[in-house]
Amino acid sequence: MKKWIFAVVGCLVGVAVAAAGCFWYLRNIEKEEPICSGAEKKPAKKRVITGFGYIRGSSQYALKNKYASFVSKVHIYSYNRVKKGDCILEYDDYDLRVKITDVENDIAAMKKDIALQETKLELVKLDPLPSDYRNINWKTSRAKDLLERTENEWLVYRRLHRSRSVSDLDLRSKKQAYLDAKAAYQITVSDQEKVNSGLKKLYLQQAEQQLDSLKNELAGLERELELLNEQRKYYKIIAPYDGLIKTHSDTVGAWNAAATEAACLHKEAHYKLYAYFPEEDIPYIKDGMTARFFSHDSGKWYEAKSFELTRSRTAVGDGIFHLVKFKVTSDISKDIRAGKQGVIRIEGAVTVKFEI
Repeated sequence: MKKWIFAVVGCLVGVAVAAAGCFWYLRNIEKEEPICSGAEKKPAKKRVITGFGYIRGSSQYALKNKYASFVSKVHIYSYNRVKKGDCILEYDDYDLRVKITDVENDIAAMKKDIALQETKLELVKLDPLPSDYRNINWKTSRAKDLLERTENEWLVYRRLHRSRSVSDLDLRSKKQAYLDAKAAYQITVSDQEKVNSGLKKLYLQQAEQQLDSLKNELAGLERELELLNEQRKYYKIIAPYDGLIKTHSDTVGAWNAAATEAACLHKEAHYKLYAYFPEEDIPYIKDGMTARFFSHDSGKWYEAKSFELTRSRTAVGDGIFHLVKFKVTSDISKDIRAGKQGVIRIEGAVTVKFEI
């Protein structure tokens, strides 16, 4: 009987202890934040986003060579400041110089031809007609006299031939002389008609036109030479405005194909930061976020503020990266140059949801 009473008492004590423990547990749970799904959360935790990028000027200008050639001279190397009009580098223009020399030789020869034609023109002005047309009046008169004489001789020989005083051969000889004189007279008459119709003027015009043609050819050669000389500028990389240069073709003797980017000119009104972040971090980046940029050259941290999230995607190995643009708010002009690379970090700017 006593054993049964002790067993009952022990069970009652155990229940009381268990009830007290549950009460204590529930009271403490009410003091903590709920641990259920939906709107219930754990304490917020900060996310650190890291990317890599480079500094560039407020704007940049890509300088490219127009023609394929070798680099012959480098006047200004990377990360140096330039003034508008400064020559940064030069390409070998041997082929162009050969063409220019050929045209210069043609111009020199053409000038001699023009001088000769000018002299001929002066001669034509003094005596415009060729030798066949000179003294045409005298030639016509002489041809007419010869015609009349040979005609009379032929008529006389024809009468004598009837009386058997001359041979057939003599008669034919006189007749042929008459016909030749008649033809010669007709030619001189025709030449005289040509001279009277303005032949002198036509020969003078011809000489003037030949001179004009040579002058036009000379003008064409001089225009060609001017264009060739203008092409010289395309064998030099010239700074279009003041800024900081970053060259890509700075090795003398290096071959560059046409339209190769030789250098990039940065304006230094202010600086921008182009950074690449992993694709999984992009949803947590917004415009106006503050980031810190660490330069490997200066060993310092600088502040920047994001202003554009681009849609461009770049694949590097197995990863996908997006370009985010920042405006550098710290003064870096004394420490860093455009084109320098570094690490970009956004700390404590984004909260991340963790699921239970």
